[in-house]
Amino acid sequence: MIRRFFFAGLLLCFTIPALALPDPLAAALRKCAATTDQAQRLACFDALVTELPKVEADSFGMTADIVHKRDPVAERQNNDAVLPGKIIALGRTPNGALVFTLDNQQVWLQAEVEPGKLFVVGDLVRIEHGAMGSLWLAADKARKTRVKRIS
Repeated sequence: MIRRFFFAGLLLCFTIPALALPDPLAAALRKCAATTDQAQRLACFDALVTELPKVEADSFGMTADIVHKRDPVAERQNNDAVLPGKIIALGRTPNGALVFTLDNQQVWLQAEVEPGKLFVVGDLVRIEHGAMGSLWLAADKARKTRVKRIS
């Protein structure tokens, strides 16, 4: 019994620093899920549940500026991330903006109508970060458009 509380406390000590990351819940969930011992895994998930109110309160009203002040390296690493995908469906809104459905079932909307930008179903694309928090869908250097996720 004491051993179980020791491991729970130890996991909590490692979990709390992880909660200070920009996406603490996802990282902590991955850590718990990777634990092979059932009792330790359960203790890890239990510790996460007790920390949820703190995480939710800490992230309420969080801005990119605050995240940058807390950990500029983590923010930069997060902004270097790229989401690869393949266009499986392509549509248009009434105003002519493209709607991209990717193979991961995410749906992205073209932020500004650009008549010269041609994309087709089957294109391999990537979503990448741009300046000032913008997101871009790019097939290559010539075919790149600013997007926002709608589902």
